[in-house]
Amino acid sequence: MNRELSPPTIGVLGTGGIAVALATMFARAGHQVRAGGSYEEVVAESSVVIPAMLGVQGAVQQLRPWRGGLAGKILVDITNPFTGGHVDFVGPWATGNAADLAVAFPEARLVGAFKNVWWEGFDGTPDPSVPDIHVISDDAAAKRTFLGLCSATPFTYVDGGGLDRARRVERMALRGVGSAGVFAGAHAAAV
Repeated sequence: MNRELSPPTIGVLGTGGIAVALATMFARAGHQVRAGGSYEEVVAESSVVIPAMLGVQGAVQQLRPWRGGLAGKILVDITNPFTGGHVDFVGPWATGNAADLAVAFPEARLVGAFKNVWWEGFDGTPDPSVPDIHVISDDAAAKRTFLGLCSATPFTYVDGGGLDRARRVERMALRGVGSAGVFAGAHAAAV
């Protein structure tokens, strides 16, 4: 099992705002980024794979054909179990998207990140309204590798614990920074 490719290539799957923002951010930080082309090519050529898709079910569905290609690679889960309109979460408190993705791809080295922030904050410049980004994983080496890749980006990252913390970290987005990039508490105080 190939644990690390040198230098690491970060593959970003998806074409939405968060996919473009993360690919741009990691490229500006000096990393090799693979985005665009077929998902099969991106998975095959990357040691770190970030599926930027709507919800964990969308990520599982899109990645299922390349399950074998994810074995031993760092799979970064950025999904949150939001309902439409981002006002609540689907599923009970006891569930977390990162844990669901770990079950679907047990051979991948799962890391959860960018779950407690909104994608609009990733325009490549430091933004004081973006809170510390919590990174979670049960694989300590994968978490260290990912945190190392993030060190040249303009945000602050913290070790958020293991995958058992997924449901808490995922729910931070709704009570922290809103989609307009304003702290919920600050907005409520201003109204």
